[in-house]
Amino acid sequence: MLTSQVMEELELTLQHIMRKMMHYNKIMDNHFSGSQVNALETIRSKQPLKVSELAEELFLSSSAVTLLCDKLIENGYVKRERITGDRRVVCMSITEQGNELLETLQDKERDLVSQWLSGITVQELQVLNQTLKKISENAKKHRMRS
Repeated sequence: MLTSQVMEELELTLQHIMRKMMHYNKIMDNHFSGSQVNALETIRSKQPLKVSELAEELFLSSSAVTLLCDKLIENGYVKRERITGDRRVVCMSITEQGNELLETLQDKERDLVSQWLSGITVQELQVLNQTLKKISENAKKHRMRS
């Protein structure tokens, strides 16, 4: 069991990192929210993807994802496609313009993360990665539904 002092210190550290990450999103490109970038990454890796599947992946409501996709479609980064065999099913796919944008944003992200991780040994990064994976697994198991 974690002591209250350790939990308080961890909470403060995580809050600080979260504030930096929110600022980081503005540095990356102030025209895109973190949710939009996450949606592009998810669509690219799992396309074609139904809106309901994307909502589940992003832990957002279908209506929120629909609005998110509408904005991405309006800007030419994503397109809607009907599935052959069932015209009622609409899936999202990333466009070439969306791929180019994502590559640019990911290059910026790699540069920034590299700066953040400077001075940390490979062993420390491995332990951090293992710990974050455990946290992610716990979050999936204990995911709260709204």
